[in-house]
Amino acid sequence: MAEDDDDLAALREQTSHGDRIEEAAAEDARRDLVENILDELEAIDAGDKQKTISVWDGHLAAFIRALEENPDRLEEVGHALQRQLDIEEGDVDRSEILRLALRLGFQEAAPKEFEAVREAAREQATKGL
Repeated sequence: MAEDDDDLAALREQTSHGDRIEEAAAEDARRDLVENILDELEAIDAGDKQKTISVWDGHLAAFIRALEENPDRLEEVGHALQRQLDIEEGDVDRSEILRLALRLGFQEAAPKEFEAVREAAREQATKGL
């Protein structure tokens, strides 16, 4: 039994060491993403890059335009997105709907990566304080 316990202890040590290495690598990768986002934010603030993004999608374009033709529906969809993101309900327009939908999609599909955006925003907001 003592030999089995020793083998088990050795296996635990190897596994925990591997976990720490993987965690450190993941933290480095996350930090790199935060730094890349900060660089992009600085370029936007400096006027070197645009704030706008665009997508090429006929179905989504039709959907957004149809919502714009039906302001009550546009507001319904916008408020539903705001609720999903725990944002206080407010005025919505085309840009706000798209912004919220992208945020919700990234938050749901890639929460760890999207957290890097939040971290970069916090760092940018406190820079120079």
